[in-house]
Amino acid sequence: MGQGGQHIGGRESIRAVAMTLFAEKGFAATSTREICEKARVTKPALYYHFGNKERLYTGIVFDAFHEYLKELDRAASGDGASQHKFEDVITAIFRFCQCHPEPTRMVFRMALAPEKESPVIDYLEMAEADERLLARMAKDALEAGEISCEPIELAYALIGATRFYMMSFLVTGQPDLTPTLASRLVRLIFHGAGGPLPTDR
Repeated sequence: MGQGGQHIGGRESIRAVAMTLFAEKGFAATSTREICEKARVTKPALYYHFGNKERLYTGIVFDAFHEYLKELDRAASGDGASQHKFEDVITAIFRFCQCHPEPTRMVFRMALAPEKESPVIDYLEMAEADERLLARMAKDALEAGEISCEPIELAYALIGATRFYMMSFLVTGQPDLTPTLASRLVRLIFHGAGGPLPTDR
């Protein structure tokens, strides 16, 4: 393998190891030395690729956040009734959590129990991004006559229940965050406990 390939491999190894450690232990409890030992690289290699531990951490968070927003925007841009768009967005949120559990856990950890020594990141602003998207979708649904409640109340109900399932999955591995669960959740919010439930998707 050439030197360029070694640099790429080292960079990705550092990111993967750091992501796991940050998710498990937090920023302050994860040392640069531990990252390098587990990634089997030297400290100069970490500094070459990322500058320092703080930049490594913020890079992981922001890269994941931007990917998350792209997935949500893609899901929200589909055609069809508002309820189906909401199901697609909640499905996208669940899928991101399942495919990227480490950065998702990092954000939950720092939003709920921030560390004094951690990099300055506005986690509340990040958390409000999907709330704003759902609120805009709910406003469109209200204007189309598909719902009659306050748009922000629908957005909060959906995102609150969604985050509960995500945290449960991250802690216990359950429930399985399937499209069917996303559909059941959206239909519960839209139609209440007496509404129809979807079949498996």
